[in-house]
Amino acid sequence: MARFAAVQLAAALLMALVIAGFSGGNAAVAALAGGAVVAVGNLVFGWRLFSPGVAPAARIARAMWVGEGLKWIWVVLAVWLALAVAGLAPLPFLLGMLAGQVGFWIGVAYLR
Repeated sequence: MARFAAVQLAAALLMALVIAGFSGGNAAVAALAGGAVVAVGNLVFGWRLFSPGVAPAARIARAMWVGEGLKWIWVVLAVWLALAVAGLAPLPFLLGMLAGQVGFWIGVAYLR
């Protein structure tokens, strides 16, 4: 899971560099934060999914659902903190989240 998160953060960093060229450092920080939200969410999901180890299918399914729920709780809380509390720029933040998600898809396609 850490490799996937690294690819997600790399994609967000690339997006942040592009955004920095257009909008400056504060927007780049928002993009990095967006990518980090997605990467941490997937780490939380993976941590919970793989916590049972080798187990019956019902237990794995339960771990998957709990992991997905925890990930979404994290994402909603982090987006609220980033936009409402920290006041990060919304568009760069969302573009960073998008880049992080694309990084996940790249990881799924190319990492083993």
